[in-house]
Amino acid sequence: MNYDIDVAPDELARLVVQAAENAEAQGYWTGPGPIAADAVRHLTRFLGLLLAGDDDVNRHELTVYSQALRGASGDEATHDDLRAAAMETMEMANDPDALHAFLGQTPDYLRAILAMDRERGTRNAGQVVTALGGLGVAMLTADGREAEEEDSIFTTHMNHLRGELDVHGVAAE
Repeated sequence: MNYDIDVAPDELARLVVQAAENAEAQGYWTGPGPIAADAVRHLTRFLGLLLAGDDDVNRHELTVYSQALRGASGDEATHDDLRAAAMETMEMANDPDALHAFLGQTPDYLRAILAMDRERGTRNAGQVVTALGGLGVAMLTADGREAEEEDSIFTTHMNHLRGELDVHGVAAE
């Protein structure tokens, strides 16, 4: 079997939001507001942490961030808006308790997808976690530099999300 691993950030982000919206349409979302807003908020924070995790915001990283958020929300943001969103996320990164809580938290939209997968035998949560991993790698490699802080954020959060798949008996893609 041959897999295309060159998937654009907007397509990966759209996959995340579409899986969430599917769970909402099937009645698995019990949170406040639309599930898409929860998914976009998680993507914004996760990718924002990776974007600014090395205290440097590179234009290539902003491009990946922009593509991902456009795919997730359908909205076009300026580089200044994106930079501001990343800097807001950095406030969380500078608070060790808040950062630790985020990295070890399963977003509510993913919980809804996991519930749908368990009940229906689908594999959407694994696809979402794989897409998040792809988005993270795209962000990490965009500036051509390796930063220990960014790698740690990525690894910690992805390990947590993969662990959630295991706990709930849902396979990753």
